[in-house]
Amino acid sequence: MAEKFAQLLTEGIHRVRLNEAKNIQVVQDELGYALGREGGSAIEYWRKGHIPPKLSDVEKLAAEIVRRANLERTWLEQFLGSVDHPNPTKLCDELFPASSSKMERIAPPTPLRSIHPPHNGDPHAVGPTPFIVGPPISDSRYFFGRTYELKRIFGLLKRFPFQNIAIVGLKRSGKTSLLHYLKSITTLDLAQLRPGQRTDWLPQPEHNRWIFVDFQDARMCSRERLLRYLLTNLEMSIPEPCDLNSFLDIVSQQLKTPTIILLDEISAALDSPELDQQFWGSLRSLGSNLTGGKLAFVLTSHELPAQLAYERGKPSPFFNIFGHTFKLGPLTEAEACELVASSPRPFDPDDIEWILIQSGCWPCLLQVLCHARLISLEESDPGGAWKREGLRQLVPYWYLLGNQ
Repeated sequence: MAEKFAQLLTEGIHRVRLNEAKNIQVVQDELGYALGREGGSAIEYWRKGHIPPKLSDVEKLAAEIVRRANLERTWLEQFLGSVDHPNPTKLCDELFPASSSKMERIAPPTPLRSIHPPHNGDPHAVGPTPFIVGPPISDSRYFFGRTYELKRIFGLLKRFPFQNIAIVGLKRSGKTSLLHYLKSITTLDLAQLRPGQRTDWLPQPEHNRWIFVDFQDARMCSRERLLRYLLTNLEMSIPEPCDLNSFLDIVSQQLKTPTIILLDEISAALDSPELDQQFWGSLRSLGSNLTGGKLAFVLTSHELPAQLAYERGKPSPFFNIFGHTFKLGPLTEAEACELVASSPRPFDPDDIEWILIQSGCWPCLLQVLCHARLISLEESDPGGAWKREGLRQLVPYWYLLGNQ
């Protein structure tokens, strides 16, 4: 009986770990706290085959695990039976009131793949992989982590005057993906997202306008093309000629909608001769003095923007208005585990640990290794070939691991 209890307890804890993307120690600590302990030492002791002496501890433990792991009634009945509970039916009926007679399983979170309908309604079609290798993440359901940054950034955009934000990080650290997420997440329908993804970051998100500018697009490094693009997205008339003076007149007079302009890869913009110091100075006036605090800029850069502008020979007061800087590093372990757990096919715990260690929890490296493992599972490819292939693809990005 004790061995059966330990087996079921361990199974339940692992199910909580996978369901909540946490490591075992955190889950054990949280269960211990729920039972009035100071940590998870009692839980770890019980997992070795020692049945709790108090029946109340067994019941509290069972209730917590069922709730957090979405376990089925049959697991609960076996768990209580392993300690010879005097009245297991009573607790089972309390925790499964709607399904006590049918013994139905509580549905687990929907896997990512099932969010997407098969192509053209074909039931045999293969849906898109949840792991994106190479391009930025533009589909919000596949964006993971950055919880701290999201809280702080949206906190700065909740009220007027808007404040300007710089997102700094190494290449492939996820800057562009974060901009895409900021732009879309507050107005998406929940059906387009993973269960549990937040959209309530802003009080009235439908009142805001977001404009994404990709300076790696050569057209955005042309002053006239950029000004026309901004006016088009602001839904304002385009003057002829469309020069800087006309642009400033129109925006300062007509801007009523709170607007956030996302400037991606500012280094490319600073390399453009047409986007000179006069241009940047005018943007500073527009954001600081001419639009009543309803206009904000969020930019991305490999270095601090003021330093980058100085190095390019274009020092400007514009780059001094970015009083809030967020430097992107790896994801937290919990965030990384959530990304890994999004696989349509669950990975073994040993594979998950290997992926976390080798990736250093950097999102782009997690994507590479998870994609390699998923493909190997789908192709029933045994052995460690997927690890060798994954490490081979990480070679261009080892600089990330050297900056932790």
